[in-house]
Amino acid sequence: MLTSLLPPTITPALRLCFHRRSMEQQRPLSTVTMAFTVVAFLIFVMARSHVTGMDLPLWPRLLCALAMLLLVAAIPKAPSTFIFGLIGVLYIVVLQIGVVINVEGVEKPLFWMLPAGMVIPICAAPLWLTPRHFILGTIAFYLAGLPFVLSVPFTHDDYVLCAMWVAIGIPTATTFHFGFYWFRLSHFMLEEKLLALAGTDPLTKLLNRRAFLEQAERVLGETQAEGEVVSAIFLDIDRFKSLNDQYGHARGDDALMEVTQVLNDAVPPGGVIGRLGGEEFAVLIKTPGPQRAAELADTLRILVAAILRPDGFLTASFGLAHRRSNESAIELLDRADEALLRAKHAGRNRVFVEQARRVERVRATAIDEESDTRVDEEPVVATRWGAFDLFTHYQPVYSLSHQKQVGFEALLRGFDRHGTPLQPDSLFAPQSNPGVTELDSLTHHLHLANARKRLPLDTWLFLNVAPSTFIQAGYEQTLAAIVSEAGLDPGGVVLEILESEGVDVEELALAAWRYRGCGFLIAVDDFGAGHSNLDRLLRIQPDFVKLDGELIRAKSRASDQPLLPTIVSLLHRADMLVVVEGIETTEELILAVESNVDFAQGFLLGRPSATLPSAAAVMRRIDHAFDVIAEGRTVRTARFEAQLAPYLAMLTSAATALSNGANIEEAIAPMAKLELCKRCFVLDETGRIVGPEIIGRAGPGADFRLGPLAGPQSGRWDHRPYYWKAVASMGMAVFCQPYLSLTSGRASVGVTMAFTRDDKVMVVGSELDWTSPHLAWPTAE
Repeated sequence: MLTSLLPPTITPALRLCFHRRSMEQQRPLSTVTMAFTVVAFLIFVMARSHVTGMDLPLWPRLLCALAMLLLVAAIPKAPSTFIFGLIGVLYIVVLQIGVVINVEGVEKPLFWMLPAGMVIPICAAPLWLTPRHFILGTIAFYLAGLPFVLSVPFTHDDYVLCAMWVAIGIPTATTFHFGFYWFRLSHFMLEEKLLALAGTDPLTKLLNRRAFLEQAERVLGETQAEGEVVSAIFLDIDRFKSLNDQYGHARGDDALMEVTQVLNDAVPPGGVIGRLGGEEFAVLIKTPGPQRAAELADTLRILVAAILRPDGFLTASFGLAHRRSNESAIELLDRADEALLRAKHAGRNRVFVEQARRVERVRATAIDEESDTRVDEEPVVATRWGAFDLFTHYQPVYSLSHQKQVGFEALLRGFDRHGTPLQPDSLFAPQSNPGVTELDSLTHHLHLANARKRLPLDTWLFLNVAPSTFIQAGYEQTLAAIVSEAGLDPGGVVLEILESEGVDVEELALAAWRYRGCGFLIAVDDFGAGHSNLDRLLRIQPDFVKLDGELIRAKSRASDQPLLPTIVSLLHRADMLVVVEGIETTEELILAVESNVDFAQGFLLGRPSATLPSAAAVMRRIDHAFDVIAEGRTVRTARFEAQLAPYLAMLTSAATALSNGANIEEAIAPMAKLELCKRCFVLDETGRIVGPEIIGRAGPGADFRLGPLAGPQSGRWDHRPYYWKAVASMGMAVFCQPYLSLTSGRASVGVTMAFTRDDKVMVVGSELDWTSPHLAWPTAE
């Protein structure tokens, strides 16, 4: 199983890898050195000829030189370390034979052989790839010259020479070889360690994203057996952020390690496992068929769901995709990731398989601007502000329901004389700076002049206005004149009041009334950040409210459910259209669509640019979000109803018994034994509790916040949806949307059923604890 790049020890396989890499690195050096030695040998032959004359024919010496040249030519083509070493041994033997032939017949031949006998083994020592090559090559070198040495009559000086060879040549060569060998080995191990660290996740020791993709590409490049399928499993730990936030990152790390252990144990040999980032893991496997991969994914889901976390059990969502013809690893993972996205939206803790149709990449953070931009023929209008050149950039605003571009926010971009871009906030001084209004006015001239040339006629232009400029007396007339001069209609211009402190809300409200009189539309920017608050909205009464991106990520503390749908519903009740800014991921786009957001903008839908982006790719993204929501709504609704089924059945039995005159306590007591039941009760026609209230297995418990509310028998509950829905559906068990209970302070679901007893309408019900993240939440009504 390929799970890590870190080598635990120098294994035989690792040593073989080292020798092969050393061979590739030493080919050029060995080739050059051995070729130079051939030249040196020919010079040696010429020196012998010049000093003593030739006693033997020249051709044996040249034949040795030719053999060495052929061996040099074979070095770059050596296919293995064995052949590489064999060439070296043959080369050094031929060289020794050539030296022996060359010194044959000279006076004191051992003195002539001294340089070769000592220098050649020493110089060759670092070039041997392995100690085995070195030992065999050195022995072969000396054995090749031994017959000649033994045939020479020894003198006292000859014994001294042989002693020098033994005492200096052999130890020095041995030191050189093993010194260079261990140096190369240490360098190789350091290189392997660095490569491993660069490709291994430091916590789990699994492959990181880069290494996983490289290994996956190698697997995809291998020949597949008949019927073999390559599958990618993408998994994401559910609610991992809440684990880190509530219980600390150490507990989160423990969870990651436990999931890693599950993967290492359950994924079969040959599978590639990686941690792609955060709580995301990926597995690439070869199986005999797609069903095996689906079974493995479900097995992994079950094993992960058995891991404990402080508030229950860990779960993960899985996406599965099978490789298509000529598909890259990135494309395969994208389809698995899309399936994972659908699994999470359908309620988490489940396995979803890829869709048959091709989908947009779900993790990309922005539309490819190079391929999705329109070429504008109109010249760009620019202006100067001090030492800066100012330009207009546009970011599109989309209607999610209409799936079309409906507006563009004009954004100011500045560049210095070197063409270096400047941050927008560096152009605008603090609000107290009197130059801000001047720059604001200059910016409005610039944006409106460009809008006349570039923007489609049926779109809004969102124009930022500093509050200090917005409240200036008479500026509404000035701006209306600028708009008219640009050939635009004020009804197509949305003035965004920027968030700031120091400006009285009453002044902003009065100014907004004046701008509306000129035909402008009003928007409040960055609601939910800084000093922006609900009172500000209710006083200004804008046409649009632009929500800060952080509100997309806001969730309830206990149930981990997003708050965006409730915020949007509140603003809609106040007759305000909602724009969500900062959409950067597909998950955020899906949440915006599901929350009934009217308009959206963000990097995912288009970055600010001097050119107007095409809407085609964005439309596919938005349409995909609608598809995911539709599928998820069906799955979650079915799961929600399945989880409620035993409670509704028990409720029907209790209502039947009560309508037949049974004792209240005896009739409702069985419901209290069910797992999620907090309390069971019967209400009269005025919504007050009749008889005893029975605390269930998930009883309210002690909540110090709600101490004064203890004892709901005195309350009146006929205003609650679970009461009047039951009365409206007499004789049918009904349920309501999750709500915050006043008796327990936790998210709850009410299941009720109306019946008649003694000619009076009564309602029997149970309040269920719905705080567990494993429970399905239906789509908001």
